[in-house]
Amino acid sequence: MSELSNERRIPFTQEDEQRIASAATWGMIVSITSIASGGLSLLVQAPIILDNPGLRGLIAAPVLVAVYTLVVNVWLLQASLSFRKVALTDEADQVYLLEGFRKLRAYFMIQVILILAMFGLFGIMMLALMGGFMR
Repeated sequence: MSELSNERRIPFTQEDEQRIASAATWGMIVSITSIASGGLSLLVQAPIILDNPGLRGLIAAPVLVAVYTLVVNVWLLQASLSFRKVALTDEADQVYLLEGFRKLRAYFMIQVILILAMFGLFGIMMLALMGGFMR
């Protein structure tokens, strides 16, 4: 093992490594099942939309949802794999942790941005509806 690897190794206890490995495993499970369910959702919705001429313009919505689901869950999967390397290897823990936290940060940031955007759209819709009822 090189000196650089030794400098970046973090001495975790066996219990800590087990917890990190467990969290990584659950992250992998969540990401893989989410990717699969996003793909399945697209496979179910696409034929229904494409078979109805009046709905063809709506195909962009399930495609965008599938792309979003794929991208954010690939980030979660990459973070989980990095955390798994921390638990299962004895080198470059700091590098793997930083890599995992970067991907996890991106995952959470996009989730928060979308939640705030949805609240904003909901608020605008409610104001529009209340304005329509007050006339």
